[in-house]
Amino acid sequence: MLSIKIQTPATSANVGPGYDIFALALHEPRDEFEISLNDSGRITIEIENNIQNIPIEVKDNSAGLATLELFKKKNIEHGVHIKILKRMTSGGGMGTTGASAAGAIFGLNKLLNLNLSVNEMIDYARKGEIASGGSPHADNVAAALLGGFVLVKSYNPIDVLKLDLPDVPVVLAAIKKSQRTTRGFITYEIGQEKLKEQMARCSRVIHAIHTKDIKEFGKAISVDYIHEPVRGAAIPRYWDIKKKVLNAGALGCTISGGGSSVIAFCPPDKQEDIAVIMEREFNTNPNFVKVITTRTSNTGVRVIN
Repeated sequence: MLSIKIQTPATSANVGPGYDIFALALHEPRDEFEISLNDSGRITIEIENNIQNIPIEVKDNSAGLATLELFKKKNIEHGVHIKILKRMTSGGGMGTTGASAAGAIFGLNKLLNLNLSVNEMIDYARKGEIASGGSPHADNVAAALLGGFVLVKSYNPIDVLKLDLPDVPVVLAAIKKSQRTTRGFITYEIGQEKLKEQMARCSRVIHAIHTKDIKEFGKAISVDYIHEPVRGAAIPRYWDIKKKVLNAGALGCTISGGGSSVIAFCPPDKQEDIAVIMEREFNTNPNFVKVITTRTSNTGVRVIN
């Protein structure tokens, strides 16, 4: 096999209190990839629908950087061309860089018969995240590879657990970041009481998924003391709009990934109303892109014809 076509889902990471350890996959949107081996000895990147000026230099692209890491560690001398059809908004909290890194590693594992374990694939793919956010976090790439809800149990060594999610309607207000990353402004100095509450809410999230209690899941993810205060401050009227979304019947609402997108989990009969509210309220934000109605997904990266 010299080439493979795959599809990789959007993801929402840092789910509620789970900064860098919780993420989940979405049914849509999905990026598509065609990965081809050749004899050039070079890694090359091509992006279709690249309206957001995503870099194609290997060290500046998450798929390229993850591939470079894999080739170095495994002493691979093949050439490879990675063609990406972008359907996600870049820099909008949908895990697009994680999808690219995960897609590249998944495809190359298949093409080269490397027989990498899931945790090994996640470990290689997360290195690609350095290209965009400067940190090799594993939550997005894990959710893109596995689907469902993922819990990073350990970073040293990488160990990830996947939990299946009920089918939950989602409304995502896609908003591009006004700056590349806010990670450097986030602090863990939140005080003893907030730290205890943060840990308790992480426990509530996992319990809610095990018991398939989506109302409890929504409540548990709606409070975060680590990244939401920083990233919420960068989204005009975030707290006011979040309150309106919750009052309209959303089960839970929080910031998606690294921001500035906002995600709401909804009862089926409230999804359309909440989409209208988010469209109206965020429409004045100059970085607002669109509202996406989708749902959670237990399917990660997959091979397509």
